[in-house]
Amino acid sequence: MTKIVTIARDTADSPNMVANDAAILECITQELQALGAEVTHPETELLPADTDIICHMSRTPGILQRLSKAEEDGVIVINSADAVKNCSRLKMTQALADADVPQPEFRLIESQDELDALPYPAWIKRADGWSCHKEDVCYAAGSKEAKEIFTRMQNRGIDKCIHFKHIEGDIIKFYAVGEDYFHYSYPDPGKSKFGHEHINGAPHRYPFDIVQMRNIVTSAAKATGVEIFGGDCIVNDRGEIFLIDLNDFPSFTAVRNKAAKEIAKYIINKSKAR
Repeated sequence: MTKIVTIARDTADSPNMVANDAAILECITQELQALGAEVTHPETELLPADTDIICHMSRTPGILQRLSKAEEDGVIVINSADAVKNCSRLKMTQALADADVPQPEFRLIESQDELDALPYPAWIKRADGWSCHKEDVCYAAGSKEAKEIFTRMQNRGIDKCIHFKHIEGDIIKFYAVGEDYFHYSYPDPGKSKFGHEHINGAPHRYPFDIVQMRNIVTSAAKATGVEIFGGDCIVNDRGEIFLIDLNDFPSFTAVRNKAAKEIAKYIINKSKAR
């Protein structure tokens, strides 16, 4: 019997998504059990010694360190600790650039003055870690507003941000499990994490090449190493596709039941293939 451990995301890393993150993990557990797996969910950071696979949503440094050790000991970890770290903002942006994944023009910012000569409107995003606070990702109409946003970040101990050029177009949310499952949809305003989707307004539903989008998403996953992931793209009025976010193990809220089945199947297949 395949022995699987599931680990939840810390509530501090799950802004406005605690219930949804818990729900997808519970659905996955049920699907794994239906496939005959033995699933445990430890209440501490200590991991069982006889584990075959760890399916986790954690971004906590201490847990990621233990997961890295588990990988060294031969345990399958999904997503790997390195893949999770690669989805932190600066690492992700650099990895996508190195892999030629289309994304908005960006620049790493370390001082206020650097924000003056850049194009606006733009998005100012914290460079370190993941977005855990509403002001970790902010829209700026001009340099004055961008400086105010960066100042508030600095007051919270964030010393670097990334300036991304704003792209007008339709936001497309996507969810994926390996290369076998891919789902995309326009965002539901009632299920937004931070409510930023209103900046781009109601979708125009510009035509785009779904095969190209899937190829972009797959390239991004390979560049970072994630296997269970989601994110956001922008499609402009010319049908051009840009990746604007990549999330390690999202809550799959829009497709929870279907995604849970696909994730469970993916995990079991990984176990059989080892």
